[in-house]
Amino acid sequence: MGGDINQFERSGKIIAMAGLDPAVYQSGKYEGKGRITKRGNRHLRRIIWLMTTKVIQYTDIFNVYYLKRRKEGLPYKMAVLATAHKLIRVIYAMLTQRTTFCPQVNS
Repeated sequence: MGGDINQFERSGKIIAMAGLDPAVYQSGKYEGKGRITKRGNRHLRRIIWLMTTKVIQYTDIFNVYYLKRRKEGLPYKMAVLATAHKLIRVIYAMLTQRTTFCPQVNS
């Protein structure tokens, strides 16, 4: 794991590297999504989880997104995981576009 963000084609690669991507189960006509794969770096996965719980707590834009996912019926951990994916996408965009975080919450 190097320090260059450009080694990742898209944010999904980082999500997969952390093992936060959903596992897909198929059997005959059944196709469902299960738990996260946990194939990736467990330390990175834990750091992302901790970062996500704090941005939900202290950043309005992530809190609004988390609450929206909860209202859609997602359980706590799945809503935090969805928010973690959003956080990774935002961080990836900031690093690749060399910008700062400027949250804009639509009220």
